[in-house]
Amino acid sequence: MNNKVDIQYTYHNSNKGLTNLWVSLPIDKTNPSLTLKPEKTSIDAGKSMISYFTLKENEHLKIHYSEDVYKKDEQREISQEEKKYYLRTGVLVQIDPEIIRLGESITADATTSMDKAKLLFYYLVENFKYNYPPKSRGAKSFLQSKKGDCGEYSFLFSSLCRSIGIPCRTLVGSWANGKLQAHVWNEFFVEEIGWVPVDCSMAYMQRYKKLQFLFSNIRTLAWEEYFGNTESQRVVFSKDVEIMLNPPYKNITDQEIEEANLKPLSPFEINEKPFYWGYQSLNGTAPYIQPAYIQFDKINLNSKPIKDGKRYLGSWEIKETGYQRFFYKLKIFSFYTFITCFLINFIVNNSVIDVVRNVFIILTGISFIARKERTILFCILTVLFFLPLLSSLSKLL
Repeated sequence: MNNKVDIQYTYHNSNKGLTNLWVSLPIDKTNPSLTLKPEKTSIDAGKSMISYFTLKENEHLKIHYSEDVYKKDEQREISQEEKKYYLRTGVLVQIDPEIIRLGESITADATTSMDKAKLLFYYLVENFKYNYPPKSRGAKSFLQSKKGDCGEYSFLFSSLCRSIGIPCRTLVGSWANGKLQAHVWNEFFVEEIGWVPVDCSMAYMQRYKKLQFLFSNIRTLAWEEYFGNTESQRVVFSKDVEIMLNPPYKNITDQEIEEANLKPLSPFEINEKPFYWGYQSLNGTAPYIQPAYIQFDKINLNSKPIKDGKRYLGSWEIKETGYQRFFYKLKIFSFYTFITCFLINFIVNNSVIDVVRNVFIILTGISFIARKERTILFCILTVLFFLPLLSSLSKLL
């Protein structure tokens, strides 16, 4: 199996004045291709390389690199410094008396860290609902509303783990095929075992909304398997949230925002309070880097804000390689050819078209199987579609 993907990130400074970007890039493996040279690079506490760029008006930054898909971290030991970092409290991943009481009550009957984390996993899957986009971000907001997306599941899981002494981090990344397919999940640390992957939001989806991923390019697992496993179809941009920025982020104050000619957009709230992405940080940190965090020039406070996600995040596209890419293209081509033939059949009743239609629906099923996406289901469907194919062929002979 080819575990490499091609990643391309682009940011166009369509804003006024200078725009600053902090971008997470791979530390090793391959040297990324950059259209601009970073002014500064640093390694954050989660061992991600953060590169800092300044873009002039209408300037483009393009980054292209090859990366391994995510797999379980083989690290078996962590330093006291790392342990402290992944037990810390913050704004999104907050630890307070309420969180501590909840974590202790959920895990009261467990003795090992693994068993405690599993009880937290079950609790989140069973008591919270997936909802995108959330009105407010952060573990405390999610705890109150009980509705949120993959980020909120991950923030609260980290908070609960940390509240009972289990080091935990939030992995910010993307699905490994397509444009802007953002995703967030967790890893918690157990001595002598290492980092254990957990995806509460995907577990929820597979338990309660299985049909949503029926024809997707994601393999998916049985919901309980998302404790300890993933599909190996995702990439990591940064390991954890609230990442300290270097050089320091220069916040626009609340007073400056209130006095601005045109108040900037607040894409979401954090713990029920407006957060102005691109103008503010969380105590000097980026809420998350996916794969970039930005800072607009103050001059933009005099312009009407533009509601465009690419302006706030940039854009990224990830392409699989090897046979995964081949069968992805075959699946898409075969499916649309099948649909075309199916529609033509309403106008023209032709045996040749029947054969072509059935051949391509079988190729679609074979592509799903080759990519290990709902293998049992598509094995059954592919076998069933052989029958109409044989019937169509018999009419031609």
